[in-house]
Amino acid sequence: MIKLFQFASAFNLPNPSPFCMKAEILLKMAGTAYTTVVVGDPRKGPKGKLPAIEDEGALIGDSELIRWHLERKYGIDFDRGLDARARAAAHAFARMLEERTYWVGVYNRWIDPRHWPAVRSAFFDGMPPVIRSFVPLLAQRKVRGYLRAQGIGRHTEDEIYALGVADIRAIAAWLADRPCFMGAEPSAVDATVYPFMAGVIVPPFASPLRTEALEHANLVAYVERMRQRYFG
Repeated sequence: MIKLFQFASAFNLPNPSPFCMKAEILLKMAGTAYTTVVVGDPRKGPKGKLPAIEDEGALIGDSELIRWHLERKYGIDFDRGLDARARAAAHAFARMLEERTYWVGVYNRWIDPRHWPAVRSAFFDGMPPVIRSFVPLLAQRKVRGYLRAQGIGRHTEDEIYALGVADIRAIAAWLADRPCFMGAEPSAVDATVYPFMAGVIVPPFASPLRTEALEHANLVAYVERMRQRYFG
C-alpha cells in the first residue's frame, strides 16, 4: 500500500498545503490504496519538503513527480479525454497557480501581520516553550528570504495582492459554468485548482484574495463540489 507523507490538517482544510492536497486527490483519482502519515518537519521528505509517497520501497517527493510516478507505474492518464490544446491550457493554469499564486498565498499567511499569529499558533504551539519562543521567528525570516528570492517579496503589499487577484479572476473566467475545470469530468488540473481555491476561500484569513474569490459564485460552488467529491 502507498504511504502518503503530509502535514496535519489545519484551517478547516484537509491539509494546509495545496501540494499535499493535490497529491492526495491524485491518489483518489487513481483509485490506488493508500494510507497517510502525518509529518511535522518537511525536511524529512526526500526533496526536503512535503508531500512525498512511498510505493513499494520507492520514495518520491514533489506533487508533480508523484503524478508522473502514478501515471507511469499504473498506466493512468489523468487527462484522458482532453486533446493537446486542452492539456496545454490545463498545464499552463496549474503552473500559474503553483509558481505565482502560491507565493501570494505564502505572503498572505506567513507575512501579513493580520494572519501570521494564527499560522504561528497552528504550526508552532505544540513545541516546548523555549523552542517556541524563537523557532517561529526564524521560520518567518526564512520565508521572507524565499519570497524575496522568488521576486514576489520585492513588491508592495498592494502589488502582491493585485497579482493574486488577477490569477483568481483568470481561474474564475476559465471555469465559467463547467462542473470541473476542463469540462464535465475531473482531470489532473482539478487536483491543483481545487486545493488552491479552497486555500483562499475556506480559511478565515481576510484579504483581497478571499474577497475576490467570494465574489465569484462559480468558484465557491466549485470548491464545495470538489470537497464533497474527494473529502466528503
